[in-house]
Amino acid sequence: MRHDDWEFLPEEKKLKTGDLVRRMIATHYTDNRHSDAVGVVLKVFPPLAQVYFYDTNQEETWNQKVLEIVSKLEARGE
Repeated sequence: MRHDDWEFLPEEKKLKTGDLVRRMIATHYTDNRHSDAVGVVLKVFPPLAQVYFYDTNQEETWNQKVLEIVSKLEARGE
């Protein structure tokens, strides 16, 4: 069985490549301080997503449950 054939629950497929997301929890990348950093989804492999975050300039892999989709206006702080 190929990974393309796997079945996922709807909540596991909430993100897609190119979505803007906000990380909703603290991370060791930010010295365990809460960060509302915005990033772009590079790859989705439910329940995980690979995201490039602009605050750390790194690609990070996160469970989709801790990522929140944001609009372009929210990402700019408007």
